[in-house]
Amino acid sequence: MEHSANPDFSLVDPEDWGIRLLEEERRRIARDLHDGPIQVLINLSMRLQIIQRMLHTDIDLAKEELDRSQQRLIGSINEIRQLIYDLQPVAIDEIGLYAAIEALATRAQKDWGLACTIRLPETGDTAIGLTPAKTIAVYRLVQEALNNIHKHSQAEHAAIAITLDPSQLMITIADDGVGFDPAAITEGHFGLSGMTDRVQYLGGSAHIESAHGSGSTLTFTVPRGPYGTHA
Repeated sequence: MEHSANPDFSLVDPEDWGIRLLEEERRRIARDLHDGPIQVLINLSMRLQIIQRMLHTDIDLAKEELDRSQQRLIGSINEIRQLIYDLQPVAIDEIGLYAAIEALATRAQKDWGLACTIRLPETGDTAIGLTPAKTIAVYRLVQEALNNIHKHSQAEHAAIAITLDPSQLMITIADDGVGFDPAAITEGHFGLSGMTDRVQYLGGSAHIESAHGSGSTLTFTVPRGPYGTHA
């Protein structure tokens, strides 16, 4: 099944949207910590109690469990490092949006084994026509989309395409993962709610196509010109 996610994108108070985006980010971070590192640490705490008893009954098995626990702890540390990396300021004003997105793709390949191809406009970053703040918001959209692919899609490859026309910037992010039914996803799942809020803040639109076993394609557009460059 294909599904189009196109809510009402009428102009709203930028301050109100800024608060909503901040709250959505806080909720996302809380979810990521609770569902990831916190659960691992709770499990490790219980395993350590079991290992402590094993030391008196089966030392070899205790050592095996310690090795497994160490690997889980390393994985949890890496998750926390990823969260910190995602929160760090992005020097887009120095390297440009395109280079920043290419860096995201490189990191996805290195850390997750997610091969990414990128197609960029021939014009440089200066032709985008967005304020620095909204350029960063576009970057965060791509970042969140890649995180969702990594966490949920089981994809091996993702393709990012950026196109410009006189009125808008369009980014399409497709993957070859397991896919899903967008109509069956409740609000807040898969980061779709947060991405929709970002697009609304930018005055743009979003469209999601997916089906079980057929991968997913996210397309969002952001207006250029007077509204797109409004501070």
